[in-house]
Amino acid sequence: MYISLYNYYMVKEEVLINEEISEAEINRKNKPRLRKALSVTWTILLVTAIVVSLFVTYVDLTYTPVYVDGPSMQPTLNDFHHRYYEFGLMDERPKARNNIKRGDIVVFRRNGINIIKRVIALPLETIQIIDNPTGDEVFITLPEATEKFKLDEPYLSTSNRYTTATYLNDSSPKYENGLKEPLTLEEKTYYLMGDNRANSSDSRAIGPVHFDNISGKLVVIQGYTENVEVSESGKVKFIGQHYYVLWKWRYY
Repeated sequence: MYISLYNYYMVKEEVLINEEISEAEINRKNKPRLRKALSVTWTILLVTAIVVSLFVTYVDLTYTPVYVDGPSMQPTLNDFHHRYYEFGLMDERPKARNNIKRGDIVVFRRNGINIIKRVIALPLETIQIIDNPTGDEVFITLPEATEKFKLDEPYLSTSNRYTTATYLNDSSPKYENGLKEPLTLEEKTYYLMGDNRANSSDSRAIGPVHFDNISGKLVVIQGYTENVEVSESGKVKFIGQHYYVLWKWRYY
């Protein structure tokens, strides 16, 4: 009986010692794993920071900041009644400028000011705008074609489909290009219009825009800013708070 009790307590004590050793052994073995996990985590964070830094540097060297001032491109682009300005990037590289297509949004210089509009007609095409009570209709005739086609413009909202006539009067016939008669564009000229047709000074008023005056194509709208400062050369600098709304970036 005494021997059995002695053996029982000895076995129990040995089990407790083994448990303590096992926990210590486990902790000793887990330390390298923990260090390895932390090392991997820091490596991932470092690589991510480097990639983001390289991406930002690439963007800064490749694209040019632009911002939206005025309602002429609503509802596509907005200035929130001058409380905030949407901003983004344009591509000024020759590859982009030499590949301007109908529907692209471009930035051009006029009287020292950057203006943003949509490409409606391309060089050597003929354009005619017909007044319609439900909204102007744009017709395009391709070079060497005999028949015109109506331009489909899904980017126009119903509220902005005003006729040109509602924005004009007989004493102010400033919108003439392509309205009274079909207008055939010359080489390297583009017909540009705002998406807010009733509130846009565009090629209807100033005529076609020459390729040499087009700075670049809009690439993306990234967010909005409180204020901007523009140099004489047209370089944009954001002032005050500006917000990159990553989940709402709009590419064009």
